[in-house]
Amino acid sequence: MSTTTSSTAMPSASRSSASRTLTRDVVTPVTIVTFVVSTVTGIMLLGHWNAGLVRFSHEWLSVVFSAIALWHLVKNWRAFTGYLKRNAARAAFATSLILSIIVTGMTGTTGGGTVNPGAVFGALSGVSLDTAAPALGLPTDQAVAVLKAANIDAAPGETLTAIGTRAGSSGAAIATLLASKRPR
Repeated sequence: MSTTTSSTAMPSASRSSASRTLTRDVVTPVTIVTFVVSTVTGIMLLGHWNAGLVRFSHEWLSVVFSAIALWHLVKNWRAFTGYLKRNAARAAFATSLILSIIVTGMTGTTGGGTVNPGAVFGALSGVSLDTAAPALGLPTDQAVAVLKAANIDAAPGETLTAIGTRAGSSGAAIATLLASKRPR
């Protein structure tokens, strides 16, 4: 009797067990690590802590995570389609997809890369509060009041960058705060 361990000689139950072991012992830990690193580096990028290898790590480990997620989806296609037969799952899937598209549309570039909200807020960071406030839809005195309500000291002649730096933030964050308080 042969004790060959090659996959061609393995019964299907053994191959199935080997596949489960690979998934449990290799793929799951790699998925967890790449998810955690992508999440942490994504938060770091959001906070503009993109020194060193943060952006590189985020981009490439996100590619690895996406590849593993795609592999997982293919491997579990039947279960995935079963989830989508449920109304709550379909609603959650559609809602998350729509919100992702909206967020991407609001924060990405448009018009062939000619309009970038981040660049607009960055440009506003270098101007004085009395110049930026009307561009953000607020009278200067109301902008000062909004900042004061957020415990941020500001004077009309100061740049948003100077105000943000003193508050432990950035000029773009100050512009974002002011834009979120404009009358609708």
